[in-house]
Amino acid sequence: MIKVAVDTGPLHGPMTGVGRAVEGLVYQLRRHVDEVELTEYVLSFRAKLHAQTRRLPFPAGITIQSWGQRDFPSADRHLPHVQILHGMNYVVPPTKLPRLVTVYDCWALLNPTQCSPVIQHSMNALRRSVQTGAVIHASSHATTLTLQELFPHARIEMIHLGAPPRRNIETSLQPTALTAIGTAPFIVAVGTLEKRKNYCRLIEAFAVAKQEIPELQLVIAGSAGDDSSEIIQSLELLPKEIAQRIHLIGRVTDENIAWLYQHATAMAYPSLDEGFGFPLLEAMSEQLPIVGSTRGSIPEVVGSAALLVDPLDVDALAKAITKVVNDSDLRQQLQQAAVAQYSKFSWDKSAQQLINLYTDLVK
Repeated sequence: MIKVAVDTGPLHGPMTGVGRAVEGLVYQLRRHVDEVELTEYVLSFRAKLHAQTRRLPFPAGITIQSWGQRDFPSADRHLPHVQILHGMNYVVPPTKLPRLVTVYDCWALLNPTQCSPVIQHSMNALRRSVQTGAVIHASSHATTLTLQELFPHARIEMIHLGAPPRRNIETSLQPTALTAIGTAPFIVAVGTLEKRKNYCRLIEAFAVAKQEIPELQLVIAGSAGDDSSEIIQSLELLPKEIAQRIHLIGRVTDENIAWLYQHATAMAYPSLDEGFGFPLLEAMSEQLPIVGSTRGSIPEVVGSAALLVDPLDVDALAKAITKVVNDSDLRQQLQQAAVAQYSKFSWDKSAQQLINLYTDLVK
């Protein structure tokens, strides 16, 4: 049995995409009780710990900044009786043991000026851990290719994440903000309002598509982020008759998101980069047609279940949205492809591949 220390910090706060990745991996690893024993740890003085989670006694901000410059403080004394450390959120502590660090996407590595100082410190810590021998787990082939360019001498292992389970909600609820939407067709976009999601161009494309489909509406469901003010400005520049058909409804509940997937005509996912993309798999689980981006991991996650376009080409994005809304045969084709594509992603497969990697690293 391999004894592994895993960072479960993303499970101790608002659930994000990284949090869902950690949740899925840890849940499946726990089930392999004959092969792996987990010691779960967090680097936070504030987090309210889950049962059997160990707190490393370091102030997170200062410590991660230090790890970007030197191998101090070490985690060895605080994580005894383990054979390998797995940092599941871009950062793995210094240790004499084998280390594995999961990288979901390279946006912050490639765009440091668009990231907060906290994120920049985490990327510095990631760089140093790789330079000092940590192995990288990449969650997609696209991320692997970029990491190979950034860290040509590093060992990088690609293991896909699993698919989120289909939301078995007997009564999905319409978001209150959409009670007046009626039966009008709408496009849904799901994700935090951050620059990487490319929502300003999506709004431009929607304005073009609406000229051909006057009744069309756009719903963007996601928490506020670093692009919120620009998105608001984009809406303010639009004619009123277009702006009033675009709905920013914020973060929604599971019941609300299920309703959106079940009632939307299609999903728009024009991201500039994506490490994996859980909303894509959620949409496929509901056989929702997708208009997606050619960037990042999106093509390998959606396969033939999406119409893909250059996310910087507003006209191409508008044409793709119009085509999916107007072409019922195309929608049926995408729906059929979604069933097969969704079935390719398994958390159990991901966990078993990780265990095989742990075994190799502790030899």
